[in-house]
Amino acid sequence: MVLSMKVELEEISPVQRKLSVLVPSQKVDKQMDLAYRKWGGKAKIKGFRPGKAPRSILQRYYGKEIEQEVSQELFHQSLNEALQEANLKPVALRPPDQLPPIVHGDDYMYSIELEVAPEFTPENYLNLNLTAPEVAVTEEMVEQRLHEIQQQQATLEPIAADRPIQDKDIVVIDYKAFAEGKPIEGGNSDNAYLEIGAGKLPAEFELHLIGLKKGEETAFPLEVPADFINPVLAGRTADFKIRIIDIKELKIPELDDALAQSLSERFSTLADLRQVVEADLQRRGEQQRYEELRRQALEQILESNPVDAPPSLVRQEQERTVRQQLNVLHRQGLNVAALDPEKLLERAQEAAEKQTKINLILEKIAAREGLIVTEEDLETGYQRIAEQAGDTPQMVKKIYQEKELVDDLRGQIRGEKTIEFLIDKASITNPTEAATETAEKES
Repeated sequence: MVLSMKVELEEISPVQRKLSVLVPSQKVDKQMDLAYRKWGGKAKIKGFRPGKAPRSILQRYYGKEIEQEVSQELFHQSLNEALQEANLKPVALRPPDQLPPIVHGDDYMYSIELEVAPEFTPENYLNLNLTAPEVAVTEEMVEQRLHEIQQQQATLEPIAADRPIQDKDIVVIDYKAFAEGKPIEGGNSDNAYLEIGAGKLPAEFELHLIGLKKGEETAFPLEVPADFINPVLAGRTADFKIRIIDIKELKIPELDDALAQSLSERFSTLADLRQVVEADLQRRGEQQRYEELRRQALEQILESNPVDAPPSLVRQEQERTVRQQLNVLHRQGLNVAALDPEKLLERAQEAAEKQTKINLILEKIAAREGLIVTEEDLETGYQRIAEQAGDTPQMVKKIYQEKELVDDLRGQIRGEKTIEFLIDKASITNPTEAATETAEKES
């Protein structure tokens, strides 16, 4: 009689478990017998016909390999059965550093630690109280946007006179940063463009440039602020050496029909451009309103549903965030090799833990409300990604299928559909109207 496998489950935390498995010796011995018969049929040993070598000879030649094979088979088989028996769907597990040895007549035993999603029932996610103003595009907003377009179409031209740098100039510089006399790796840039007075660099930095002429150099120490454009230098003290390569100024075109026509064949007049600008401002306003409602909804469900986040899922979210940050910096032409990945991961931990908890709550809500992702939703997702990447939906779909990313996309879409569901079921008030009603009640 072959005894059944024994499974013990210990709760370490709401998201961590210890699983202990014991496979009885009878089953181990049976598995070993099957393995030796299989190896005996294919082993080629001098002096024996195939399948005729006794077990003792097979053990001498292949015993170690056979034991390793059986140990691996027993581990995977028993682990799958144990997970089913314990009704566990781990989000992460770490196999033993070394599988148990096979000893004739002994039970096969091991323990592993694994992480699971927290078990909870989502609460207080319907009828959320959200506030956001209705979108209203004013004439002032349209004029401001037209002014921005006018500025964007300005051309850079070298200054006509041999004069020093002044406010509003566009200065082309080479800069190098040093610490204790030694160059800081990644702390230099050639042909960097800087608009004086735009506030993209510290005011003290710009003041050292005003008054210089093309070809001149300067050097100065600086306490670099934490939000400096080059993250390698952010938050540290550095000595800068700067050379003025060129001084340019913006030539701004007139805001007229000619400017509109230069932007697109769709525009015959400035009025055509104005109409498109107004529609775009309306669309952007609605998107901003949605993002604000989205933010409020997520904050409220997070507060109403305190959950633990499995460390492995938090780590995955950290790594995803850092990858995105590095990609952005790389596209900006910055040297990302000098950045410390572990520090970036540490900075991303708090936000990653929060996002992981939100994802877990949204998954539970979606399951409870029966929210699903259809094939049409996926196709829309491929279309959106294709537009962002400048590719075709067919190519995006192929890449996602080949790299097994379809489930990830499905999860993202399900999350967004759940957020839309929350907003649709929420009570949304206009803050201006709410303030008026409150004032009337108080009076």
